[in-house]
Amino acid sequence: MPNSLSSNLRQNQLTAFYAKGAIEALTALSKKRSRVHCITSTVAQDISSDVILAIGAGSSFTLGTEEITELVAVTNSLVVNIGTLDNNRKNAIRAALQAANDYSKPWILDPVSVHASKTRCAYAKELLQHRPHVIRANAMEIKALVGSSSPMAAQELALQQGCVVAQTGETDLVTNGVKTIMIANGHAMQTRISAMGCATTAFMACFMAVDHDAFDAAVQALLTMGVSAELAANKSFGPGSMHMNLLDSLYSINEVTLARYGHVLELEASK
Repeated sequence: MPNSLSSNLRQNQLTAFYAKGAIEALTALSKKRSRVHCITSTVAQDISSDVILAIGAGSSFTLGTEEITELVAVTNSLVVNIGTLDNNRKNAIRAALQAANDYSKPWILDPVSVHASKTRCAYAKELLQHRPHVIRANAMEIKALVGSSSPMAAQELALQQGCVVAQTGETDLVTNGVKTIMIANGHAMQTRISAMGCATTAFMACFMAVDHDAFDAAVQALLTMGVSAELAANKSFGPGSMHMNLLDSLYSINEVTLARYGHVLELEASK
């Protein structure tokens, strides 16, 4: 079989595999009414809640240290997003991470804008000591965290931290440092909606809530979000209708659609 045909077949099989897994996860989420506790940016709370509810999961956003331990204990995954940092959030993060550790809850770190602030970057590196299961960030944030300008910075960070790194951008990638999957879906209009990246982190936490394989959960989430965004953009006039149509697309997504429009490719390890 010619290499191009073999490659296309492998890509189609990989896409079908993750499409099937994504729908199984979404079905489990809705059936179990899995919950995600989000410590996130003030700008991101509404849209994060929207995408979580659209797929049938539940959420909480409380920052009160007097009750956050109890809330994390009964939720299925935790989001720590440092987009808007203040002392209240830092105290909440400390208590939430302790609870996540005590109750074995998977958690995801979103190191917002660490490339723009040395103070913020230092704080994010402190949080890395609590061993996130997934780090979701853009390329600049990842390079700042790992202290490298290498195009392989995501792989370096994953190996350094022993976790999964999900790098989002024009093309998304998920890596554990050894295995790397690319997801070539999504639409430029996503960048015109406030806190879309933060919402994607919360969305990923939903898949982590039912799939303790963090790598597969990250790929499934990005595939679902990317295809849903493309479908939404096709019937949107601008960011306002895109927001609404994205929620509708997430609500109605199915395996056939994910397999048909998804583009999932495994990168070969460099020799």
